[in-house]
Amino acid sequence: METIPREFFDLEVLNTVSGAALAVYAVVRFTKPLVKRALDDWAIRVYTLLMSWAVLLFARHLTVGLSLQTWGLVFLDGFVVAFAAMGFHETIRDPKAQKLMPPDRLNR
Repeated sequence: METIPREFFDLEVLNTVSGAALAVYAVVRFTKPLVKRALDDWAIRVYTLLMSWAVLLFARHLTVGLSLQTWGLVFLDGFVVAFAAMGFHETIRDPKAQKLMPPDRLNR
């Protein structure tokens, strides 16, 4: 009989695409306003990719260690995790999309 997990995240979960994507999404979601104050909307995508690499490097470093092979796999896996965290459909469909500000926020 399976037991209910006692933690939300552990290293095993962070080493999966879904676990890493959820962690990246959560971090980016809560730090996004800080990044958007300094940079444009496009920078959020780069920031998400950087966070994907950071999460994967952290998880892999603590589980299997870092080797040349690990760095290469983290590089490739980072794109998959970033696309999952950002929403693959939105990124592929309109990569240069800019969100319009609601009229009530334009004059702030």
